[in-house]
Amino acid sequence: MANSLAIPVNETCDKLFLKKIENNEILMTLPLLLQLYPNLSIEMLTSRLEVIRELNWACVGVFQDRNLVGISGYWINTRFYCGSYLYIDHFIVDAAFRDAGVGTLMIQELKDIAVRNQCSHICLDTFTGNSQAQHFWARHKFDIVGFHYVLPNKH
Repeated sequence: MANSLAIPVNETCDKLFLKKIENNEILMTLPLLLQLYPNLSIEMLTSRLEVIRELNWACVGVFQDRNLVGISGYWINTRFYCGSYLYIDHFIVDAAFRDAGVGTLMIQELKDIAVRNQCSHICLDTFTGNSQAQHFWARHKFDIVGFHYVLPNKH
């Protein structure tokens, strides 16, 4: 993984760099997670991050200077139908940096990680109401192949 891959993007961002976000840095992702989940409290997100950091979840971040402007968590797992795959989890670009190349930079890194881990697929879910994300993934050649069903467990 590139520790400081710097690329010129456009007039919005002079220089971006991508690096893996280590477990001890994981709380820096909270402002971006709050953009995706504005209805969750900071306490709830912090609690869930504490659990996630103990699992096999990993995260890459894109920075402009010291500012985190994009994150993508990911898991590497195995399924019967496809074998090893990389699952993109919480792909978020700060609203002020969309269309600046942040998402493309993260996708390329995730593709490289998938190749290094011999993954046969890269998978993700997106919310049905998030048409901006759906167009983004389609532009990057991701196909819709199924539905994600949820049954909340009422305690």
